[in-house]
Amino acid sequence: NICLAAGLSAGRLLTRLFSPQNGSHGNLLFHVVLGDESCDLDSVVSSLAMAYFLSQISPGNSVVVPVLNVPRSEFQLRADCRFLLTEVGVAMETLVFRDEVDLGRLHGNRRLALTLVDHNVLSSTDSGLQGAVVEVIDHHQLETNASSSCSVAVETVASCATMVTERILSRAPQILDRQLALLLYGAVVLGGAPLCRGGGADGQVVELLEAQFPELPARGALQGALHRARTDLTGQSLLGNVVVLCLCPQSFLRRSRLQQELCQLCAARRLAALVAMTISFNNQSHEPVRQLAVYSSSSAHRQQISHALWSSQSPALCLSPVSCPYKDILAYQQGNSLASRRKLLPVLRRFLSGWERAQVHCGAEEEELEQLDMMISDSLRSAGGAVPPTPTNSLVDGCPLDAGFNQEALLEKFSRMGGATEEQGGGGL
Repeated sequence: NICLAAGLSAGRLLTRLFSPQNGSHGNLLFHVVLGDESCDLDSVVSSLAMAYFLSQISPGNSVVVPVLNVPRSEFQLRADCRFLLTEVGVAMETLVFRDEVDLGRLHGNRRLALTLVDHNVLSSTDSGLQGAVVEVIDHHQLETNASSSCSVAVETVASCATMVTERILSRAPQILDRQLALLLYGAVVLGGAPLCRGGGADGQVVELLEAQFPELPARGALQGALHRARTDLTGQSLLGNVVVLCLCPQSFLRRSRLQQELCQLCAARRLAALVAMTISFNNQSHEPVRQLAVYSSSSAHRQQISHALWSSQSPALCLSPVSCPYKDILAYQQGNSLASRRKLLPVLRRFLSGWERAQVHCGAEEEELEQLDMMISDSLRSAGGAVPPTPTNSLVDGCPLDAGFNQEALLEKFSRMGGATEEQGGGGL
């Protein structure tokens, strides 16, 4: 079973994780393979495949568990992941999600080992688990000094699944069957780089899988099916724990109840504004096409945020207005398609810093800014940036971000800003 390498159902596994006989005096080790918080297709496949590989080579006193790094409720929006998992015969109920496992408790009982795939730094929420990390497999720039007991593999490839495939082929090729091959093949193909010959390590992996399993679908057909699945949110609400939305800009702005949904989302999360980044791909060049949308019921908030984005020079977003049918949403075409969420967050950081300075020097002028939190939604990593380059098949840029300033820290600072404003007499949203 690719999902639960120990052959357990999700329910039985969770029961086993927290049963009395496996308490603080138990000796059963849980080796968790944890993907990136984006929970994009590359991260999901890398987690599942790496866990399956480890389960085949690990000693019998450990249970290897792939954990998808989002709450279960968010996975409904990962349409491309659900599509591929269904194609390979993986049932959704066999998956284990981050909100279903108390990793802190396992670590406290010294029964946790962590392998990180598709990222190399734990989020601030999970920073206490750092001592449990035994291995890192990633294709992003290494931003931390690993301990001597932690094995680190970082390569310049488009897909982390490429690295996992190479590991399987070199150390346990006998476990590679058609189900596992299709899973890995889909994740690597979605990156786009292997569609043409000479696609580096990613292309070589695709060719090896095609040679060993000639019945695999054609690259272009599979990539097209995954792209269509990724952008199909028919019947899905934007409400809930929305972290990543992947759909074309036109579909986003044409949603019949978009403004109402964003209003309800902001009210539920006590947000005063929301910034969304959408992405689609040019059918001919496969290049990303990005748009930004700024929502707030406050005209002042919309204008201030839009001005910060419009005037940014590092990076220059190259924005141009896009017609939008909703009065509380300002939409922009982003000419600089390489400016992903990772590049956008420092722009908002500078905006926040300017707001904080204004509070110190002329706080009375700023009392109208009551509580300004923002959510940044990106649907794909860009191909630019430091070496290794940002992979094109990832939904969002992982932690850590530029200058060590990640999305969580940004939200925390916005929350503090809102609290300070309330003390001055402002109210909540």
